[in-house]
Amino acid sequence: MLFKTHILQGLVAAAAFVSGSNAQPSAPNKAAEQPQKRASFRDDFTTFDSSIWSCEYSCPVIEGEKARFRLYSNTAANQEHSWCKARYKPARFTSGTFTTLYSLTERPKQPVWWGVALYDDTYGSEEGQINEINFGYTTKYSYNNYTFLFEVYKRGNTEPWSRDITVDFDLYNEEYHEATIEYDASHVALYIDGVKKTELTDSSLIPTDAMDFLLGPRLVDDTLGTLPSGFTQSHDWVTIEY
Repeated sequence: MLFKTHILQGLVAAAAFVSGSNAQPSAPNKAAEQPQKRASFRDDFTTFDSSIWSCEYSCPVIEGEKARFRLYSNTAANQEHSWCKARYKPARFTSGTFTTLYSLTERPKQPVWWGVALYDDTYGSEEGQINEINFGYTTKYSYNNYTFLFEVYKRGNTEPWSRDITVDFDLYNEEYHEATIEYDASHVALYIDGVKKTELTDSSLIPTDAMDFLLGPRLVDDTLGTLPSGFTQSHDWVTIEY
């Protein structure tokens, strides 16, 4: 009887071994292996969608499937028609890639700031309280038509990190060029027509608070008078990946 018991135990063990050797390995979790997809957005400005963009003072007009951010002549600063910006509404950003195809009309002598920016003034607009990444220029200053500024402000720092950016085309001749701001907590880079123009890798200078994405120009002040002929910053399209 003991002998039979040993045989039975052996058969059970053998069956367990065979069953285990024939077992198929569990399928890998393919979802876990896939890199996380980034959210993306594109606007070709066939219309101006107020569910996506809010306006500061004035909205751009859509002409020829392009967003025209237009400053009008003979209009004082800090009001409708001398300040035209659009702010992206669905999200604020702590990282991302922001690309647009843009153009500028003739350079005014008055202090018009044009450009593209990520901006946050949650803690106030005083010195050292804002977060900002921008490229652009205030036109009354001494740079020629081939140079503009790229600036990074981090809350807590009283001075921006900035670089002069020189290109091989006239900024103010209404030709379209592609610009990209790319950033996360460890780097900020600017590309013009696909060429990297500068990069910041000092994380102590890079904003980490969430920021809004904005397009458009404004007349900074009218101490030199109002615009005699107006000014337009146009955008053919914009994409955001984050």
